[in-house]
Amino acid sequence: MAALFLVVDKVFDLCSVFGYSKHIMSITRPPKNYTTLFLDMDSFFASVEQQVQPILRGKPVGVAPYTGDTGCIIAASKEAKRRGAKIGRIGEIKKVCSNIIVTESRPALYMVYHKEIKKVIESFTPYFKPLSIDEFVLHLTPREQNYYTALKLGQRLKKAIHDRVGDWLTCSIGIGPSRFLAKMAGERGKPDGLSWVKLNQLKQFYGGLDLLDITGINQRLKWHLNFFKIYSPLDFFNCSIARLRQILNHPGRLWYYRLRGYEVDNCEIKNKTIGHSHVLAPELRTRHGAEGVIRKLISKAGYRLRQQKLWASGVAISIHFFGGPSFGCGRKTGLFCDDDNFRKNIFEILKKCSWQGKPCLVSVCSFGLIRQAGEQVSIFSEVEKERALARSIDSVNDHFGADTVFVASQFLARDTAPDRIPFGQPRYEIIH
Repeated sequence: MAALFLVVDKVFDLCSVFGYSKHIMSITRPPKNYTTLFLDMDSFFASVEQQVQPILRGKPVGVAPYTGDTGCIIAASKEAKRRGAKIGRIGEIKKVCSNIIVTESRPALYMVYHKEIKKVIESFTPYFKPLSIDEFVLHLTPREQNYYTALKLGQRLKKAIHDRVGDWLTCSIGIGPSRFLAKMAGERGKPDGLSWVKLNQLKQFYGGLDLLDITGINQRLKWHLNFFKIYSPLDFFNCSIARLRQILNHPGRLWYYRLRGYEVDNCEIKNKTIGHSHVLAPELRTRHGAEGVIRKLISKAGYRLRQQKLWASGVAISIHFFGGPSFGCGRKTGLFCDDDNFRKNIFEILKKCSWQGKPCLVSVCSFGLIRQAGEQVSIFSEVEKERALARSIDSVNDHFGADTVFVASQFLARDTAPDRIPFGQPRYEIIH
């Protein structure tokens, strides 16, 4: 399964080749204790399913968009994790947790609970930001930046979520000098923990961790650090800024300050990508089936472009095959936000694909994104027709539900690639 995720990464790596990512960092103040609270819901999707289906409580549960053995579990309950279940292919997870109950994901339901949790946090402070559907960062005011007040706030938040949102929902809270360290502290206390880390405890804190326990370090980065004789988080922490810049270039400077509690992650990320990926069901593991799903993914990504009032200037696609080499390629394009131009550019790239073996995973993305205050009218009538058609389809689907209207070429794939982990306006009804 790891190979599949590497292929998903590949399509987004293509975007960096064209130079479309930018970090803006400003270190203006030295770090202080108790400035940030990080709230992370425990096993969120699975816990929500257990909340609304009491029969699942206390049992190992996995949530997957496709529940066949070749599908992927995207969330596991606390009980399943204790039995060794992780995110990955269902067939493989059943080998270590044979009694796991796999349920189909319901993104709109999770968004309802996200909004209820958000309401709880808003009742305590206006100084917070949702980072994802199950993570929130709270910036503590000067009056809250002390051990007793920060700890009491964390305890009250946990109780309020339990009482006002769901008695089966738990969260882990970390308190620290920065978003990074608060998240790390919260990870140490999972599940249902309340932990903190102070600046004068950093060496002790890092001394009890493995490199892979550090948020943002994957196996590839660990191997890279090991090559330079950095074997532990304490080794990493003790490196000079010059040494880290030599090993990691500019990110080395970020890591130097991040490990010491400076807030370097409240940066603006510009020109992000918008895209989707999907593991194909067995009946769609043909060229015709894969192309239908690709059209569906393009439609979903195009909708997100228009909702966020973004225009793209590049596209990329990646396909993984059973028994054959993977395919990945990207190209720059003229500015677009409609599905038709998105689709034409992707399928122009697909002419290079040899289709060796059965396709099992497809990914598409748009990159080089810009935001325009107003829409520039094109002098070409066909372009205006395409934009108007896209807006009309969006309007109908927003009112009557996703996929009420779709292009005929998506017919066979109309029920595939459902929205999985939403973070915006859901476009479908909750089906119990």
